[in-house]
Amino acid sequence: HGGQRTKQSANRQFSIYNARDSRRRFLIVNTRYVIVSLVLLFAFASASSDEHAAHQQDEAVPDKHAAHRAAMKKTSYAATTENYAIPDVDLLDQMGESISLRSLLEVEQPVALNFIFTTCTTICPVMTATFAQMRQELGDAGNQLRLVSISIDPEYDRPDKLKAYSEQFRAGEGWEFLTGDSADIVLVLKSFDSYAGSKMNHQPITLLKSPDNASWTRIEGLASGKDLANEVTARLLN
Repeated sequence: HGGQRTKQSANRQFSIYNARDSRRRFLIVNTRYVIVSLVLLFAFASASSDEHAAHQQDEAVPDKHAAHRAAMKKTSYAATTENYAIPDVDLLDQMGESISLRSLLEVEQPVALNFIFTTCTTICPVMTATFAQMRQELGDAGNQLRLVSISIDPEYDRPDKLKAYSEQFRAGEGWEFLTGDSADIVLVLKSFDSYAGSKMNHQPITLLKSPDNASWTRIEGLASGKDLANEVTARLLN
């Protein structure tokens, strides 16, 4: 009997040990599970927070070329007749030579004028390429036309920048690229009703003038080279 009681006591102690060991293992496993869950939850929350912050930042950053992109979506142009007083200012051409704007525009030949800046990546390259295409479309008649492109970013677009820009488009003789003092450029823009405040807001405007007429044809919109050639032929060369 004494041996049986000893055996039963040992079995109870072993059962108690196993129960305690099971609870300990259960607590360890569950604790690990809780820790892993918390780590994953924290990582997900951090990623979501970063993504939300980035999204908010993207929404907060304005599109500097919004006005230009909107202008490029338009597929038509409008032509009106306007009167402008050419301001008496001296500007610099792409060779660094000083030139009177009046003497450049008040000549006995037809004139096509636009406004660009060399770091523009939207409408300005299009407008410049359109001038080049217009002259090609005109053929020999294009040699009669004086082309003038005035930079609206005179602080950056010094003569050397304009010269390099003109060479990219193979501007050649008879096409002047002009810059000058900021105040003079603003005066020119206002005189032609083309001042938009920031250079990022400027619109695609082409101005045409016949030598025997004091008025100008104002073309608003991104007309194609062929469209401009037709306008020049109808309004300036006939």
